[in-house]
Amino acid sequence: MIAIRPADFVCRYQANGFPNWIARLGRLRFTTDDLAHALFVTGRAPGDQTRYGQASYWEFVHRTSLIPAYLRRTSGGRLERSPLAIDLDRSEKVALSYALGQAMTSIFCEKVLNVSHLMHIDRYGQRYAMTFGATKKRADLFGLSPAGWIIAEAKGRSNAMEPALEHQLMGQKRSVLSVGGAPPFLALGSVASFPPRSVGMRLDAFDPVDYEIEPIVLNVLDNQFYLAYYEPFIALLDMGEREDNGAYAMSEFRGLNLRVGLDHEIEQRIRGAMAGEEVGLASFIREYVIEASHFEGGFPDGSVVKTDWRKMLSLEH
Repeated sequence: MIAIRPADFVCRYQANGFPNWIARLGRLRFTTDDLAHALFVTGRAPGDQTRYGQASYWEFVHRTSLIPAYLRRTSGGRLERSPLAIDLDRSEKVALSYALGQAMTSIFCEKVLNVSHLMHIDRYGQRYAMTFGATKKRADLFGLSPAGWIIAEAKGRSNAMEPALEHQLMGQKRSVLSVGGAPPFLALGSVASFPPRSVGMRLDAFDPVDYEIEPIVLNVLDNQFYLAYYEPFIALLDMGEREDNGAYAMSEFRGLNLRVGLDHEIEQRIRGAMAGEEVGLASFIREYVIEASHFEGGFPDGSVVKTDWRKMLSLEH
């Protein structure tokens, strides 16, 4: 049995319709660092400093602050909502569930499907003026796994998942016909919910058969994908109190009990790409991530997020 450290969460998941190598029932184990990282990379934080200034920094502050404000940890590691979260009005609960659903989809994709880079489709679309056509039923997230592109539609519910939601997810997750000229390797839908008679959050993931819907084509260029993914990290590094910590360039945000970092080699290549030197960026990132043994203490994308919210996450707060 795996020992649960004080900062760990445990979440039950059920995966339906996936390939046989994915367990149908399982448990996700993750930390506040994992959750903070997932909340950031799945947000629509813009990286375009000319148009949006440091908006990506404030987006990060907003999304990560959801954790100490609204989430708590039981003695067994289950993730529960804080009394403040339960007391929110309906529209505020919807916003919290939306963000948490995206973050849990990211954690599932990383830990179960080995996806190293997952971000919101709109982050890329806004950065490069991508058009999507008339359809509004498109998936939220896309990213890379070792086997190819992954498409994910994420939902969150403050109560139990309604039966009709699975059918809706079938349509939205299959809304992308191709990414960068190739069909997605896998499309999935997932729902993070809080069933009334269960302890803590649960995650349901679906990979059902194709569903008829007008698909869209994502004209994604590899270099631009990685640039859009990492630009918000550069904005954070420039906004915080900068320090160097071994292989990582770090920034500390003392009032938030939070530190964020990025591998030095990746930081240098992204800053070069932001200055117009994009040639070879995608091949470098892919080769560098494959040799990820040097990302000690960090995430598969070469970033690191460190939080100190253990006291705040106890049920007494």
